[in-house]
Amino acid sequence: MVWGRGSWRFIAAALALLALSLAPTPGLGDPSMRRRLGQAKRQYIAQEYERVIQLLGPVAQSPMATISEKVKAYELLGLSYLILGDELRARAAFENLLGLDQGHQLDDPSGSPKLRQFYDSVRESFVPGYSARGTATLEHAAPRRAIAGRRIELAASVVSGQELVGSVILRWRRAGLLTYSTERMQGAQQLLARFILPEDSSAYRLEYYIEARSAAGHAVGRVGSPEEPLQIKVAGITGTAATGKPIYKRWWFWTAVGVVVLGGVTAGIVAGSSDSAPPGSLEPNPVQLR
Repeated sequence: MVWGRGSWRFIAAALALLALSLAPTPGLGDPSMRRRLGQAKRQYIAQEYERVIQLLGPVAQSPMATISEKVKAYELLGLSYLILGDELRARAAFENLLGLDQGHQLDDPSGSPKLRQFYDSVRESFVPGYSARGTATLEHAAPRRAIAGRRIELAASVVSGQELVGSVILRWRRAGLLTYSTERMQGAQQLLARFILPEDSSAYRLEYYIEARSAAGHAVGRVGSPEEPLQIKVAGITGTAATGKPIYKRWWFWTAVGVVVLGGVTAGIVAGSSDSAPPGSLEPNPVQLR
């Protein structure tokens, strides 16, 4: 049996796509990291700051922790060190945090001005061009439903710190992707962003966050974050409009693979039987044209 090179390449591509469709979703993290982070949050609320540091040291250093988990770990480490009076280690923890997300907004349950001022001073010295003049507060109501392949409209408003805001952007992605797309929000009182959702016959989740930026381009307020985005469930397209299926889910793809395989078998039989066709048994019968 002889197989053509084109047949092998096509089948290899088909198997590669099938393997991708069956691969597990990356980036889910290690359950032990999430457990440690949950325990540390409870210990922080209970003002057991030394215990917080013991729990989160391994999370900050572990290659199994996600970026989101590391950001939260460094934040609680920095706050705990600062409360215990160790400003040097607190600064190092906040710098590690800002190395992962320069626009991170401090999430301190106590709302202590002292803690926020220290964090802002670290951010001001660590992020080039950043000026700690305060923060803006955004308000956002998520839409109730969304359908793949249709237009979606997201709205937000700046309720405080308007003088700090130069622009407001929406960053979104389909869950499972690594990078975000960016939409500039437009409007006066109410800011809007409109875009077409990716097509798919199956439901999926839309991840996004909204960020207010200064005239220099630094984040001064957020709803959601790159590490912990907001989510909307998107319904799949139904009926004949479902054109967004991956190639390995379309009926004609596997039909084409079958045709290639069958064609390869037939070609192999013909090629393997003989290099040339046998002579015929009928005698020549010349035909004269008049």
